[in-house]
Amino acid sequence: MLKKIKINQTIPVYSDHKENSETGVCLYNGNIIDFNRVKHRNGIDWIEIFFHNKKAYIKKDFSKIYILKRAKLLDDACTVIFYQSKKNGDHDFHEMFTIHRFDDRNQEAVVIKRIFAESEKEQSVTLYYDPEEADVSKRIFAKGEEMIITGKKGLFLEVLYGRKLGYVLSDVSYYELRNRWMFIVAIIITSGVFGGSLYAMIESGWYVRGALLAIPVVVISVIIITVLKLILSANTVVFNHIRKRF
Repeated sequence: MLKKIKINQTIPVYSDHKENSETGVCLYNGNIIDFNRVKHRNGIDWIEIFFHNKKAYIKKDFSKIYILKRAKLLDDACTVIFYQSKKNGDHDFHEMFTIHRFDDRNQEAVVIKRIFAESEKEQSVTLYYDPEEADVSKRIFAKGEEMIITGKKGLFLEVLYGRKLGYVLSDVSYYELRNRWMFIVAIIITSGVFGGSLYAMIESGWYVRGALLAIPVVVISVIIITVLKLILSANTVVFNHIRKRF
């Protein structure tokens, strides 16, 4: 299971989950670190991290951190763009790109898109940038490819591909790998309900066309999966609350 945090703003590191244990060391924008769990002490949520091979703590503040997600693409395909600043220092995505074209500037265009619904639908955004300030490249993510989501920047998701940070449309359809069991359960439940319904109807002398039989299968499957997700969510909340206390 992926348990990493990306730092988006400077945040101090503590040696213990106490306000007076600040070390004087900070984590900075772009740092990616491993974490273990969340602890709740004196009204503050602390995230236990591994820093220089030792346990340390930072405050849980989602305005300054982002918990990475390992996901697989559900769309048929999507564009991911990469850029490298030609000038000294790191420059934010929104400093490099704009959705507006200015006639008085030297700009080049790059199109970022997603393709979905069996390749019948497409959504795209055209971005403009100064080629003298950045080298820009792109590639295509295919359905089922794995990506690590490291943040959200307005209309775009920041993703990690190898060691490179790229950007895709935030509307892309994906599922987190930690939830892959839901697909297995859905297949098992659908198969069981379909087979059971078919057998029961044949035994009772009914003749049912496939399209009609699919209706109760889908309804029952959705109900069962929803109940399972609610149970799992409740267990997760309780478990995480217990972990915070110890």
